[in-house]
Amino acid sequence: MIRALVLVLSAYAAVIVQEFLPGMPFFAGAHVLLLPVIVCYAVIRLPFPAALAFALYAGLLGDLSMLQVDGERVEIGLGWSMLYYVLLVGVLRLLPSIAPEPRWETHCLASGAATLFLLTGQYLMVCLRRESFFLSGAVFAQIIGPALAALLLAPLLYHFFGLFPDRGFRRRAHRVAR
Repeated sequence: MIRALVLVLSAYAAVIVQEFLPGMPFFAGAHVLLLPVIVCYAVIRLPFPAALAFALYAGLLGDLSMLQVDGERVEIGLGWSMLYYVLLVGVLRLLPSIAPEPRWETHCLASGAATLFLLTGQYLMVCLRRESFFLSGAVFAQIIGPALAALLLAPLLYHFFGLFPDRGFRRRAHRVAR
C-alpha cells in the first residue's frame, strides 16, 4: 500500500519534473520522459485492478501535460495516453507467463519499448492530423532519445521503488495463488 501511494505521488511529481529537465543536446533537444518508466514499474508490481487504475491516472496526467493545440485544431487530445497505458497493462500482464517474478531487466526493456511506442504513436497522430508525413534525423532522434534515456533510468527507478514495502499486495497475491 505504501508503494502504491509512493507511485501515485511519483507519477504526479514526474510530470512536473520532466517539464523542467533540460533537453538532451545529442538527441536534437529531446526531453526525458519519466512517466512511462513509472507506469511500467506500477504495471509490473501492482495487482491487476490497481495497475489499471494507475494506468488511467497516469494516462490522464500524461495527456494533460502533452496536450497540443495548433490554432483551433487539437493535435494530441485527451484520452490517447490513457488508452495506450491500459493496453500496456494488458501486454505487460502477459509477462508473468514468461518470467513469474518481476525483475529489473524486464522493467528496463518494457520502459524503453513503452516510451518508444508512445512517442511513435504521438508522432503518427500529429502527422495524420496535419495530413503530412515528414521524417528526418531530428525527428528520429526525438523519438529514440527518450526511449534510450528510459532504458538507462529504469534500473535506478526500479531499485528506488523497491525500497518501499508492498506487503499488503503480496499477501493477497499469495492467497489467490494457493
